[in-house]
Amino acid sequence: MFKKKIKTISLIIILTISLFTPIVNAENETTNEAVPINETQESVSIKEGDEYLFQDTVNIDTPIDGNLFIFANTVTINSQIGGDAFICANTINIEKNAYIYSNVFACASTINVKGVVYDIYSISNSLTIDGFVYRDVKSMCDTLNINSMIGRNVFANCSSINFKEKPDTEDTPSIASYGTIQGNLNYSSDEEIQIPKDAVSGETHFTSLAKNIVSTTSISGYMYSLGATLASATIIWLLSLWITPKFLHNKNTSMTLKKVLQIIGLGILTPIIITLLGIIILLIPITSQLMILLLCILAILFFISTSVAIINLNTMICNKLKITQNLYKLGFLIITAIVFWLLTLIPYVGFVISVLATIWGIGSISYGILVKEKADEKNTNSDKELSVSEEKKEKKEITSKKANDSGKIENENSNKLKKEKTNDASGKTMKNKRVNKKEEQDKK
Repeated sequence: MFKKKIKTISLIIILTISLFTPIVNAENETTNEAVPINETQESVSIKEGDEYLFQDTVNIDTPIDGNLFIFANTVTINSQIGGDAFICANTINIEKNAYIYSNVFACASTINVKGVVYDIYSISNSLTIDGFVYRDVKSMCDTLNINSMIGRNVFANCSSINFKEKPDTEDTPSIASYGTIQGNLNYSSDEEIQIPKDAVSGETHFTSLAKNIVSTTSISGYMYSLGATLASATIIWLLSLWITPKFLHNKNTSMTLKKVLQIIGLGILTPIIITLLGIIILLIPITSQLMILLLCILAILFFISTSVAIINLNTMICNKLKITQNLYKLGFLIITAIVFWLLTLIPYVGFVISVLATIWGIGSISYGILVKEKADEKNTNSDKELSVSEEKKEKKEITSKKANDSGKIENENSNKLKKEKTNDASGKTMKNKRVNKKEEQDKK
C-alpha cells in the first residue's frame, strides 16, 4: 500500500513538472524559428530504476530506465527498456515498438521477438525472431525460426532451424526482410540441418548430440569425473587441515539419531532459506545487489557439498580405525572418494547417493557453523577445569618441593650442629690430655 502511494505521488510530481517544461519537436530542431507548443501533446513518463512484476499478465507500455524482472504467464513488451530483461513466463512477446538496450534472459514456452534486442539468452520450446538482434543469440530450444537479421553469432541447441528465404525478385530486398546471420552459426542437433546458401555470412559448425552422448560415456569422460572428485576432495581436505584442523582431528564424531536428523534438516532447509532470502532481497531495490552474493554462496555450497560429505565419512572411518597420522588419513580419503565415485555410477542408486551426499554436505557445513558456539562453550569449560586442576597440581608440587627443601635445610643444620658439638668435645678432650701431661711432667 505504501509503495503504491509513493508511485502515485512520484507520478503526480512528474506530470506537474512536465506541465511547466517546454516540449520541442525534434524534426524541426534545425530551424531557427520557434516551435509552438502543442497543448494536446501528452508527456511520456519514464520509470526510473529497476522494475519487479509478478502477475498473470504483464504489459509494458511505459519506458523503463533500469532492469526488468518479470514472473508471469503472458508478457508483452511494447516500450523501451534501458537495462537487462529477466523474464520467466509461458509466452513472451517483444513487439515492434520494443527496444531493449541490453540483454534478454528468457525462460518460456514461446518467445516472439519483433522489436530490437541487444543479446538473447533463452530456454524455450520455440524462438521466433522477426525483429533485429544487434549481437548474439544463445538459445536452447526445439524450434528456432530466423526471419530477420542477427548482427553477429548464433549458438543454438535445437532440433530444427528455419530461415525465411530470400525472395526471388528483380529488386534487391532489404537485408532484414529475410533470415540472415552476419556472423557464425554454431548449433547442436540430432541430425545435420539444411542451411540456405546465403543465410550465414560466416562459418557453420555442427555438433551431433548423439556423439556428445557417446563421448560422455567414454573412458575419458569417466577418468575426468574421477579426477574431478579426487581433486576437489583432496584440495578441500588440505584447506581444512590448514585452516580448521579440529574438523579433521575431532574424535567426538559419534552420530546420534538427533544429530543425523539435524544435519539432514539443515541440508534441506539451508538452500530453501537462502533462496527465499534472495527473493526478498530482490524485491527491495536498495539491497537487490546482495542477490548476487547469495547466489555465489549457494553455488559454493552445492559445489563443495559432495567433497565435504566424503571428508566427513573418511573422518568417521579413521576415528573408528584409530588412525592419527595425516598421511594415512589422506590415503584413506582417496580410497573413500574412489568408492563413493563407483557407487554414483550405479543406475538410479547413484543419483540417490549423489543427492544424499549433497544434502549431507550442506547440512554438515551449516551444523558446524550453527553449533560451533555451544561446542566452544563446552571446550572452554573443560579447558577451565583442566587449567584449575593443573594449577592445583602445580601448587601441590611447589608445596611439596618447599617441604622437601626445608627438610633438607633442617637436616643440614642439625648435621652442622652435631659436627660442631663433636669438634668441641674432641677439643676439650685434647686440652684435658695436654693438661694432664703437663701435670705429670711437673710432678716428675
